[in-house]
Amino acid sequence: IAAAVALITRRIYHSLFTPPKNLRHIPNVSYLQQFLNRNPVLWTIYVADPILAKDVTFRPEFANKVNAIEASFGSNGSFEAFIGSDNVAAVNNPHWKNQRKIMNPAFHRSQPVGLFGNLMLEVFRSIDETQANGDHVIIIKVAQRLTLEALGRAVFGFKFNALNDENSIWVKTYNQFIEGFTDFTVFLPRINKILRWFDHKRREQYEAGFKLAELLDKMAAEKKQALLEKKTKKDGDDIPDSEKDLLTLMLEAEMNDKEGVSMTKKELRHNMGIFFLAGHETTSNSLSFAIYNLAKDKKIQEKARQEAITVLGDEPKDVFPTLDNCKKFTYIDMIVKEGLRLLPPANDLLPRVPTNDTNLGGVMIPKDSLVSVDIHALHHNPHVWKNPKEFIPERFEEGGEHSKHKGLTYMPFGSGSRTCIGVNFSTMEQRVALSMLLRKYEWELPEDSIHQNELVVPNIFNQVPKSLKIEFTKRY
Repeated sequence: IAAAVALITRRIYHSLFTPPKNLRHIPNVSYLQQFLNRNPVLWTIYVADPILAKDVTFRPEFANKVNAIEASFGSNGSFEAFIGSDNVAAVNNPHWKNQRKIMNPAFHRSQPVGLFGNLMLEVFRSIDETQANGDHVIIIKVAQRLTLEALGRAVFGFKFNALNDENSIWVKTYNQFIEGFTDFTVFLPRINKILRWFDHKRREQYEAGFKLAELLDKMAAEKKQALLEKKTKKDGDDIPDSEKDLLTLMLEAEMNDKEGVSMTKKELRHNMGIFFLAGHETTSNSLSFAIYNLAKDKKIQEKARQEAITVLGDEPKDVFPTLDNCKKFTYIDMIVKEGLRLLPPANDLLPRVPTNDTNLGGVMIPKDSLVSVDIHALHHNPHVWKNPKEFIPERFEEGGEHSKHKGLTYMPFGSGSRTCIGVNFSTMEQRVALSMLLRKYEWELPEDSIHQNELVVPNIFNQVPKSLKIEFTKRY
């Protein structure tokens, strides 16, 4: 028995500290050392050179992604039920091409700036009520509730009531699911399954994913039936495409596709789930980080405010930006981009799998290896960016620092044909939110904030902490 245990231990040690034979010609860092730095996916080749990063994201032999969902979370769990492994972010051709054919027009047409503007009125009320009680605003909580409500309504026309009641049943269900996802044992499905027998909270987190999956199926079935009835009756449609939810637009695209391209019930659910999961955390963190950076630098905040006032006017009343207005927020857009450079949604690109042995920068990459781009390294490379730790929105102005770079030095949403499909949706929401906040308030960090010098992030995920509080002062 002792000999068997020793042999198993040796094999585990070997797998963690010694790379596979076909990768030993590439400089390496042990799995454990990389894990202590941030979360890896097995033995992976990391690319941090801007030119090679562009190769990985644009060359066709690197188009396929590794399907990490089932391997990481199991094939029958709640996470798989909610986003699955057949969503547009995970599948490869020909399924990816068919799904993008349905989704591209929907995302192109859906720019619900009116929805975003209306939700900001609820954000204002929440900020004012919090401060009336003598408290500072925990900005990530407000941003998470805003983006949850925006996604619910914009993705499938569902009201979570997140901004009016943070304890509503569906807000609670979604938060339970997210809490379970950020627990490390979710990546160890067998261990997590055992722990659920003894931990009621874990069981609730696990079951939340199935409840959300049922909700998505229900909403899809109801909308599909309504569209079929409308088509049968030949009723007109008085809702502009820009304000329709994504589910409606995708179902319409399916019904109108001349080649009969469609998605299964599961594919539809899983894609709504991935839009939700990716869009919620990405946008809420990015928006919170932008607000934090403006709190730290009053000059940048005032410059952004003057842009908002120039475009929207300075009357003492709430004004909703239009789609054309949002295109004029060039400096606010730079602020969002610089925030995404400093704190990207993910440190690494989801690994690609080369379809054949291929040369990358003079190094032979074996077929079926995992190849990722180190986004964090690209965004913070001192040989590429001047003073990379500083918040300087002007890097992204016309003729600015970023425009002079070669290769890929900025890719918070990926790049190439597999760029995140929701990038415009996320950045549009942030432009509306920031422009309206800038007209309504001035803000700063409380004097006792632990984040005066830099954002103190307590975990391996790129998340804005709940310890970040903001003090707002009304302008009207």
